[in-house]
Amino acid sequence: MKLILLGAPGSGKGTVSEQLIKDFRLQHISPGELLREEVKKNTTIGREIQKYIEAGKLVPDQFVVEMVKLEVKGKDNFILDGFPRTVSQAKSIDDLNIDSVIYLEVPEAVVIERFSGRRVCPQCNTGYHVKYLPPKKAGICDKDGTKLIIRKDDDPKVIKERFKVFHAETKPLIDYYTKQKKLRVVNGNDAPRSVYQAVKRLLNH
Repeated sequence: MKLILLGAPGSGKGTVSEQLIKDFRLQHISPGELLREEVKKNTTIGREIQKYIEAGKLVPDQFVVEMVKLEVKGKDNFILDGFPRTVSQAKSIDDLNIDSVIYLEVPEAVVIERFSGRRVCPQCNTGYHVKYLPPKKAGICDKDGTKLIIRKDDDPKVIKERFKVFHAETKPLIDYYTKQKKLRVVNGNDAPRSVYQAVKRLLNH
């Protein structure tokens, strides 16, 4: 199964991905994580990428497409989390023969509320939320005991900028995959468990 998971920042893509990986034994491929890994390594490309991420802008296609194609080469069971983000990126991966595209639809106001409570482990990248998905011990990662942080790109000002970018550049993907008869829309405004159950039902039919 080759899946694409689409949605605005904070629509719950990461949470849905984690469950899909377990239930359908898929490899999780998140360009966001691949890009952050490059930033962490402090490579020349990483430093360029960081400028875009911190400004809430989309990272140029040349970086993202190349990384994703290298990651999925020779694989048949994977989920692309939050990629492609533009129609040109979508066209560049048409040869991967994606089976389904799930779109998590969420209003901007809900997204901003979600981000204000989001926390992440700098060691293992596990995500939490103070209200929806709290760690067992406040501010501490369940997996390795590292102190949780708020990412720079989770700031409300950056989120609003990312939402503008999403509407301008990513929304056309909805039309693109609708024409290919691959798009399935899920209401991402519900509780995480309900959202995931809706996604699972779609994939099992």
